[in-house]
Amino acid sequence: MSHPVLEASSVAAMRGTGPSARQVLAPLSLSMDAGESLAITGASGAGKSTLADIILGLGDPSAGQVKVLGEPWSLPGRNLSAQRRHLVQGVPQDAAAALVPRYSIRASLHLALTRLAPQAAAEEQVERAAHVARFDTALLDRRPRELSGGQAQRAALARALVVAPALLVADEPTSALDPATAGEVAENLFTTAKDTGIALLLITHDLQLAARCSRQLSISAPR
Repeated sequence: MSHPVLEASSVAAMRGTGPSARQVLAPLSLSMDAGESLAITGASGAGKSTLADIILGLGDPSAGQVKVLGEPWSLPGRNLSAQRRHLVQGVPQDAAAALVPRYSIRASLHLALTRLAPQAAAEEQVERAAHVARFDTALLDRRPRELSGGQAQRAALARALVVAPALLVADEPTSALDPATAGEVAENLFTTAKDTGIALLLITHDLQLAARCSRQLSISAPR
C-alpha cells in the first residue's frame, strides 16, 4: 500500500517559553499525494511560513506529527539521515538563500548532490535538473549575482530538483519578482510538478496563484 507523500496530523507550533510563550500555528492536518499541488493561504501571522519550516525540517512542531512517505519526519530530537533529507526540498522567496554566492550555479548543484545524494551521476543530474527547471544550461557557470531575478529563481528550483525530492515546498516564490517574471516562474513550478509527479506545497498570499493548485487550504492566526 502506497503512502501519501506528506501527512501532517494536528501540527501546531509555539514561540518562546514559559509565561511569554505564544502559539504561532494553530493545529492543522493535511495530506498530499504525488503530483498534487496544495496552496496554503491566510493572512500575515497565520503561521504559513512556520508550517513551511516544520515541513522542511527547519523547526519542530510543539504538537502533532509530520510524516513523509509514511515515516516520521518532524520529531523533537530527530536525526534524519541524508537518504531521507533529500525527500523534501524548498524553493524560497529569496533565491539567493538556496545558492552559495561565491559558487557557480553548477557548483551549487554539485554541492547539493554531494551532501544529499552522493550516489547520483552528478553531471547528468545537474543537466537534467536545469532542463526540468527551464534553466538555461549556458548559464550554469555563472554566479547568482550574474543572473536576473527570474533566472535566479529557476536556478533555485534546479537546486531543489537535483536531488530528486518527493515534495517541493515553495514559500512565496514569486513575491519578489515583477509580474511578468512571476507568471513565468509560477508556470514553471506547476509544469515541473505535473511533469515529474513531485508534490508541490505552495505558501502564498496570491489568491490567483493559489487557485491554480489542485487544492487550497486557508489557515487563520491562532487566537
